[in-house]
Amino acid sequence: MQVTFNIDVGIRDIRQLMRFIKEKHGVDYSEYALTSFRRRLEKFLIANKFGLDTLFYKLESKEFLDYFIGQIAVSVTEMFRDSTFWILLKNNYIANIIKEHSKAKIWLPLCASGEEFYSLAILLKENGWTEHVEIFVSSMSDKTLEAIQNGRMEFEKLEISVKNYSRFQGTGQLANYFKNSDNVIEFDKSLFVNTRFFKEGIEFNCDLPQMHLILFRNQMIYFNPSLQFKMCDLLYDRLMPKGLLALGILEEIEMNFNNKFIALNKEESIYQRRQ
Repeated sequence: MQVTFNIDVGIRDIRQLMRFIKEKHGVDYSEYALTSFRRRLEKFLIANKFGLDTLFYKLESKEFLDYFIGQIAVSVTEMFRDSTFWILLKNNYIANIIKEHSKAKIWLPLCASGEEFYSLAILLKENGWTEHVEIFVSSMSDKTLEAIQNGRMEFEKLEISVKNYSRFQGTGQLANYFKNSDNVIEFDKSLFVNTRFFKEGIEFNCDLPQMHLILFRNQMIYFNPSLQFKMCDLLYDRLMPKGLLALGILEEIEMNFNNKFIALNKEESIYQRRQ
């Protein structure tokens, strides 16, 4: 007989957990959207089959905290997600950036999985742009960074990724870029040249050059309005004048930032930093 493990976490429990993590490890979740954080926390507890008391005990360990951060973060579940965005990125934006600059700089902040990075790396390779672009990939979790650098993706994500690649109209087959080892996809490491991987918190306090393009898709919706406002400021500061910021199709920049960003494509939520 299969036993179903259910759990219901209250708002008070979540605030207590956030406070504990901040005081113990300096990681601040207090401005994440509570409903989203609660949903992911409950999913995490159910998957690991333990309750909040056990979680508090385990979070005494920095190693477990790193695992928790990687699991609680919102991951991109498929490659070439929203294929019309990737077609625009290829035909319009990256091509123009490379024409204007000898070395384009692209940053993917707060990654929780590698699908977005693998998609970008394949796009660059197929267009002969790999040597003309520096990629920066950051995450809050060492384990997540290790998994991305190992080029691993769950086999279950392959079918939808292959369909997305076909809609993107890639020049070959997605299978050309990986091998299947024990139902784990391992991407060709040659895709990862000119890429810097580094750990960074939500404060974005690492010393980085200003970017020509930042891919920060489908993440803002998990922040409360206060954190969204701060994030727009931080991303603005990290962009070169006329640099591009790509958000998810369900996200948009508040009117408060119209003096900082121009909407280039509202359907795909692509913005340009004003000079």
